[in-house]
Amino acid sequence: MMSFSDFLRNRVLLVDFLAIIFGISSWISINGLWVELPVLVNQLPEGWSLPSYLSTIVQLANIGPISYSIFRALAPRSQTPQNIIILVLLVLGTGASLGLALGWKITSQIAGAERSTMLFVFVFLLSLVDCTSSVLFLPYMGLFRDVYLNSYLVGEGLSGFIPSIAALAQGVGGNPVCKNVTKDDGTISLQPVSEEPRFTAQDFFLFLMGMMILSLSAFVCLEWLPLARREKISGASLMGERRESKDSTESDSQSSRKNIQEEEVGGHHNSGGVLDTSDSQLVIPESDTEHGVPLLLFMLGAVCFLANGALPSIQSYSCLPYGNTVYHLVATLNAMANPLMAFFSMFVACKSKRIVCLLTGLSFLTTGYILATALTSPAPMWGELGGGLTVVAWVVVGALFSYVKVAIAGLCRDAGALFKCGVATQIGSACGALTAFLLVNQTTLFQEINRNDAVP
Repeated sequence: MMSFSDFLRNRVLLVDFLAIIFGISSWISINGLWVELPVLVNQLPEGWSLPSYLSTIVQLANIGPISYSIFRALAPRSQTPQNIIILVLLVLGTGASLGLALGWKITSQIAGAERSTMLFVFVFLLSLVDCTSSVLFLPYMGLFRDVYLNSYLVGEGLSGFIPSIAALAQGVGGNPVCKNVTKDDGTISLQPVSEEPRFTAQDFFLFLMGMMILSLSAFVCLEWLPLARREKISGASLMGERRESKDSTESDSQSSRKNIQEEEVGGHHNSGGVLDTSDSQLVIPESDTEHGVPLLLFMLGAVCFLANGALPSIQSYSCLPYGNTVYHLVATLNAMANPLMAFFSMFVACKSKRIVCLLTGLSFLTTGYILATALTSPAPMWGELGGGLTVVAWVVVGALFSYVKVAIAGLCRDAGALFKCGVATQIGSACGALTAFLLVNQTTLFQEINRNDAVP
């Protein structure tokens, strides 16, 4: 476990801060959208199925990383304007955030049904930025010394934490209550009515735009501020550092074995000599890491299938049977678990593939309970107790998925496979969203309460 003094040694805190702020832009728009869904589902025509539409739109934006991957494969690496592409994406994200704030309520008729067209358009543009960040931002941070990667990942986690804090302050007004409502024709009927949140969805989206502006400024500083530029390393320097670290480990191990052998020959079995080699056993040899990359990428894809694609699509069905309050708590606390676990991983890093597999399996078991709550919708499981259990399950799953993703990113970094890591993230997320969209909208597995029904 790393001490705080070790953490501060040999790093520039300003670069850490800039990396965190830059990392916030990676998914803040989409994460902000998810935590705002408890407000949106009650105001937009798609109702409970809105998350499945948005998940699919987010994954359609994978045309961004696919296009960049093709460009990266065809163009010489030295001629790939990575920094300019990132700058353009952040500017696009800022503009799309403003458009979302101004036009999210505008709907139109499509195929005989009312749809949230402007919301879908601006969500697609924001998703284009966020999805492409998976194959651009991580490799860009690879240009800096390794100590700053976790700072970026903390920022990536904060992209869910910050909107969650704003959503908690906003509130959803509690569960609907029955009130007499006068219709346009003058008749009065009993209908479910929810109290208004403390501030509007437009104000929330403007706040997200402000965070995008901050992230854009942080990237400009990382790219052109002399202090930050000095923290970058060339490819040759990076290989040299890793080779030096590997040679140092092998040299220490050989020296320890030599001392042990000399002591055994002299008739002295010093246990201290054996203990001196324990530190080297904690370091995963580069060849072992490279050998396990396919397994790591498969687990990452499976985790993202659920965390980024399938589960967000069915979150409303899992939570709304217990009321708006449970849905609001799940959306916010689940998002807050992400950065907390990323920060935790900075001090308790996981370098064991076996532990990663164990945590992944545990997260899948908890996901089974969440799936059961969604399939039994709109009937709640376990009565009043089910609401609390659902909140706990979603928070635990969010924390486990976050820690697993950070651990796999660290192992892939050691193997020089950060780009593959980003590709696996997007493939898994896209497959999960497409699968969930088909199940939600083309089958009767997931049912919702008719919004016109009275609430007793």
